Amino acid sequence: MIRRFATAAFALAASAAHAQVTFTVDFDASANVLTADERGNVETHLREAGRRWMQALGITATRAIELRVAVSNVPTANGTSNASSPIGTIAGRTTYEQGVAYELRTGTDPNGAAPDGTVTFGLAYLRNELWFDPAPAARTAPVPANRTDAMSVALHEIGHVLAYNGWADLTTGVPPATYWSTFDRWMQPGAPSVITGPYAVAAWGYAPDVTTGNNKHWGNAALLAAHPARQSLAPVEWAYGAPVPQATCELPPSIDAPPSFAREAAAPDATLIDELMNGVVFYRGTRYDIGALDRALMSDVGLMVDAIFGNGFQ
Repeated sequence: MIRRFATAAFALAASAAHAQVTFTVDFDASANVLTADERGNVETHLREAGRRWMQALGITATRAIELRVAVSNVPTANGTSNASSPIGTIAGRTTYEQGVAYELRTGTDPNGAAPDGTVTFGLAYLRNELWFDPAPAARTAPVPANRTDAMSVALHEIGHVLAYNGWADLTTGVPPATYWSTFDRWMQPGAPSVITGPYAVAAWGYAPDVTTGNNKHWGNAALLAAHPARQSLAPVEWAYGAPVPQATCELPPSIDAPPSFAREAAAPDATLIDELMNGVVFYRGTRYDIGALDRALMSDVGLMVDAIFGNGFQ
């Protein structure tokens, strides 16, 4: 089952230009618990996920992005850039871009030789929930109905590494008083908070809501009686003169996919829940992919347009 179909252009094979962006993967000491096969599967899926994002964004410059994999006691998985970089001031706040996005745009690595991003997996989740595609570049093998598609997870986490991150309160959407991220900058606090970026609004037809309590994601639903408790935000750390992105973008839990008619009746915004970057649920036996809303959001944060200052940065 496939939730979001890519456009015809995105479905085309990657051009040689897109191959100029390379993703390398290494493993933190915490990942020593993984077998050689597990490490190989994680590496191939993350590299393919990076390639697919670069193809979707049309990034053609020569870049080298280093991802580090960690294993921790988290319920599912999370991903983040390991640094950020200031790009201007808007509404009186210093505005920071995710470090990987900044490097892709400018060629300047904000944290030098250190890994550019980190993807963390829960060990039980990786071993007991994820299904690793035997041919992740093809994505044609059926996803088992009792497993979550690992390529969908890899794509989701790279989305956080690139843009879906910030320091706004996870529940209220209120940003810090003096700084925010390129994602936070478009968040209108509320119940729920919504994203008001012009590209996202145009792509969706109205301002799409973000997940209350997990608001670096799309969607809310009555389908689940209550969102699971989220970890509280730790104090923001600073490095290289900028706030460090926090690994609080928790991948939603997985459940068996219900019949579509029942799912749509239970959740008025079910289409947002079908998005790759939704924060409510991942359905087992289902493939998720980069969609029009993701590309629109990337335009709002300046990653798909040449002139980021056209989005209001000073």
